[in-house]
Amino acid sequence: MFRLAEAKPIATGHVREVYQHPDEPDLLIKVIASESIEARWNAAPWYRRMARSGPYKDFVREFREYVSSIYTGGYDDVPIARVVGLEMTDIGLGQIVEKVRRPDGGLAPTLHDWVKAEGFTAVTQKELESFHARLLSHNVIAADLHAWNVVYGEDSRGGPRLVMIDGFGEKNIIPHCSMNRAHNASRTNKKYERMVRRTKAEAPAL
Repeated sequence: MFRLAEAKPIATGHVREVYQHPDEPDLLIKVIASESIEARWNAAPWYRRMARSGPYKDFVREFREYVSSIYTGGYDDVPIARVVGLEMTDIGLGQIVEKVRRPDGGLAPTLHDWVKAEGFTAVTQKELESFHARLLSHNVIAADLHAWNVVYGEDSRGGPRLVMIDGFGEKNIIPHCSMNRAHNASRTNKKYERMVRRTKAEAPAL
């Protein structure tokens, strides 16, 4: 069991806290924040609490999507974070993922932060187009596609490139994105175009 109760998260989101893996510098451990479990699970309507995996259903969803994307389009250019496995910690079940990093080993910036720092350039546009093509070729269900869930960096598969680190996988009760590839591609295109518009609109004038 990993001891994280006294550790400081290196990143936090609305649902999860992210910790550096204590033994592997290239891995991270994601845990569900206790406040999120209370708000999104314990206090949720009964029909939202039917999942057998409980508040860890997102771990199951993302692992399934990771496996599906490899099966569909191969391993090396998968556009989502590499899911390594699960480990128990003293603050709950943890999802082990590979860190997408900067050249110095630090966490890769989100698309939002990357554009905020360097502007929306020709490189940004090229990387976005490549990322979009990989989403489609791997038939990724990009449920929560926005500039805070996508980072620009490298991992064991290569880079630098854009990688989706959260929010992928089928969330619908009726899994219509999983059932029809063309339908999923149409939804992905709309989400991608919305993300690009917002990212351009929020980019600084450099």
